[in-house]
Amino acid sequence: MSRKILSLEIREESIAAVLLDSSFKGSLLESQGYFPIPADKKADDEGIKEALQAIVETFKPTGATCVLGIPATIVSFRNLSVPFHDIKKIRQILPFELEPALPIPVEELIFDFEAVKRDKEQDLLTFSVKKMEIQRYLDLLGTVNLRPAVIMPGGYAAARFISTMTAVNGDFLFIDTGEGNHTIYAVCSGHVRMVRTLPIASDGNPIIRSLETTLNRTFTALQESLGIAVNPSAIFSAGPQSPLLTSGNGSSTLLGVPLKSIDDLRTFPRLNGALDTPDWQSGHLDIALALALMETETVTGVNFSTERSTIQHYWSEYRKHIILSAVLVVLALVTTLGGQILSVNAKEGRLAELDRQIEMVFKSTFPEVTRVVNPLQQMQIKIKAAGDGSGGFDLTGARVRIIDILNALSQQIPSSADVKVNRMVAGADNVVLSGDTDNFNTVDDIKGRLEEADLFKSVTISSADLEKSGNRVRFKLKLDF
Repeated sequence: MSRKILSLEIREESIAAVLLDSSFKGSLLESQGYFPIPADKKADDEGIKEALQAIVETFKPTGATCVLGIPATIVSFRNLSVPFHDIKKIRQILPFELEPALPIPVEELIFDFEAVKRDKEQDLLTFSVKKMEIQRYLDLLGTVNLRPAVIMPGGYAAARFISTMTAVNGDFLFIDTGEGNHTIYAVCSGHVRMVRTLPIASDGNPIIRSLETTLNRTFTALQESLGIAVNPSAIFSAGPQSPLLTSGNGSSTLLGVPLKSIDDLRTFPRLNGALDTPDWQSGHLDIALALALMETETVTGVNFSTERSTIQHYWSEYRKHIILSAVLVVLALVTTLGGQILSVNAKEGRLAELDRQIEMVFKSTFPEVTRVVNPLQQMQIKIKAAGDGSGGFDLTGARVRIIDILNALSQQIPSSADVKVNRMVAGADNVVLSGDTDNFNTVDDIKGRLEEADLFKSVTISSADLEKSGNRVRFKLKLDF
């Protein structure tokens, strides 16, 4: 799913605008424009309104997310350290820490900061701007139905995004050149550690010498007061007055380091479109492009927008706690899922063992069956076939079923009788019982009881002999059907 990003870099003398169509595959440049503000309209907001109206009419950014870059001249920057790392606590105490160094009440300001951990402390670069200034820009954009989701200094966005590019190694400076001043951003280990807005001395080389002198003093003070060492290996510049630093030939150096433009942003791998037109060659659109890429590539930074969603605010405040909770939830889910998988595997193993035992019982009971597919079902079929039409197994040619004979014997001979049947031979019309008992009277009693059964026509004692031990009587009974 794609979304459109409209970035606006507002200066006193111009507005640079870039419209990107962003998706998972990358960003496509749809429109760009540089809109100068007439000199006679700089004193009020009419020039900005006219430029914004022209941008909306040209770009038609309906539904686009607006990202706004404001001049660094209206932002106050301070460096300080706090003895803890909790972001929520830092936001709570920040106004009190800054109040002694600010010329106006903290209630009239909006704050944000960039934090860098160092040992047990947290180094902060704080940004503060008057609420009325932010409201001014919100009112101006409101006239053309734009509501910025992100508001930050434009030069800061360029410095932050340059720090994420793999081609930039080590510390560097970024200089945002404007009318009458330069804003220098010092980036160390991927973090903006210092911002200073300096007035322009004069044209030509004196500007370079003045900047070098001021920067050397600033870096020395930063090292002594906060222990932050700035050793730039590269210096970038952008803005409408960049030619003042390069003397128009693009070959100047500052602090012994060559000055470069930030046109490498246009070759960002995930960015597509025609970025080699005269508008781009002028260098006026690069900071607006950095603002847009900050949003499309989700690069974090300061944000003065009052339109920041509750979710965004909550995420910035409780990000560590949310991540930790999410990790714990994932671990709990993985543990539960692992337990369920182990339980299922154990049950599957038990079922497989039961299936194997059923198959073994079936094969031992019905050895004539060579192909076993479903032993339980095959066994049920065999039992049903054996039991159809009878209550038990029949003898060939017999008129009486074995099950009926056994039933008659169990009913007629009491369980209390001391009788042990050793052998039963069934024929077509009789059955012979052989066994032993305690005395001859019991033999006569059994004979009489069996004669009462309807199944037998007659019962005959074939033999009754006392054993050699004299303790038992062996008998043989013939039962006719």
